[in-house]
Amino acid sequence: MSTARPTHPEIALALLDLQRKHQEARAVADLRNDDESIAQLAWAEDRGTATLKLVTAVYGWPGRTLAGEAGADAAWWLAQHSDDPAFQEQALELLQEAVQAGEATRRHLAFLTDRVRVRNGRPQRYGTAFAVGVNGIQAFEVEEPERLDERRAEMGLEPFDEFDKIVRLHIKLPPTTA
Repeated sequence: MSTARPTHPEIALALLDLQRKHQEARAVADLRNDDESIAQLAWAEDRGTATLKLVTAVYGWPGRTLAGEAGADAAWWLAQHSDDPAFQEQALELLQEAVQAGEATRRHLAFLTDRVRVRNGRPQRYGTAFAVGVNGIQAFEVEEPERLDERRAEMGLEPFDEFDKIVRLHIKLPPTTA
């Protein structure tokens, strides 16, 4: 983990601001779930995607050197929550290269890998993607579930059972009607 000053702190600040705006819009949308809050969330996602597309087109993946640790985290967040499947796939390729170069975390790569695979109708590899359905919170299908914790450990993730408990504590289910 690098503590050096990023080469482009202005990019880090922009990415962090977009991440904050997305998180705020998401919290409001989760709470209110009305047309206005959903539109604000969509705007935040679109703005984050557009900015990250521009940054990656000019500089490549905004890793630790370019954007610092916090900026690199924000870049991953924006890619993870992008509503543009083609861009998410491109971001995944760039993130893979950044991980190999020591510029990004394997943890982020695991999450984005699962997001892209689930979006494409494929089983996830690392057990990071969940959905809320009629049976409550469920992880999407996992390829080779017997090797899941081994793959998770390789990516710096906690065992699946621990992560599952964390997810269930943090995802708020809508109230049921009796």
